[in-house]
Amino acid sequence: MRALLISVLAILSLALVTVASAGIPSASTSTVVAVGEGTPPCNPNVAVVCPASDMGWVKITVTVRNIYGDPLPGKLVNCYAIPVMGVFCFCPGEDPQSGITDVNGEIDFFYHDFGGCGDLQWGADCEGVVFNPSNILYIASPDANGDCQVGLVDFGIFAFSYLTGDPCCDYDCDGMVGLIDFGIFASHYLHACP
Repeated sequence: MRALLISVLAILSLALVTVASAGIPSASTSTVVAVGEGTPPCNPNVAVVCPASDMGWVKITVTVRNIYGDPLPGKLVNCYAIPVMGVFCFCPGEDPQSGITDVNGEIDFFYHDFGGCGDLQWGADCEGVVFNPSNILYIASPDANGDCQVGLVDFGIFAFSYLTGDPCCDYDCDGMVGLIDFGIFASHYLHACP
């Protein structure tokens, strides 16, 4: 009788643990995916941005799942940039961002008011669970020095990069900093956070 009682209690405990973990976010099954937009023919691993929010953007999709891979709707998610290499600045309210997952356990965050140059990825957490960071994107911007304004220092960086393959100033992603890139830079000169 005692063995039967222990077995029943063990099954009930396992069932309670299973039910309890069904609503807990899991770092191993949740995902953070970043996609960039720039001037064609830039690929999704490149974003060309301006602090004035009038160029490209980065879309970060966070999907929150439990340990069984089931989506978790209605969860508060925090998203934040993680510089890998380079210098970046974010306009007020741009980073970090927070929001609630939809019925599919997903939420999209859009970053478009920032500047800088280099490699950047995004992290996210939910209910204290930190997810694996996103893929790395390359960021190019007329605000090459990452101070959230396109000014004289940025012009100097652009001039030094002219007729080179510097991806920081190659806004049209054709492999060379040329006249088209200069036109793009000039159209964003003196831009700053909105």
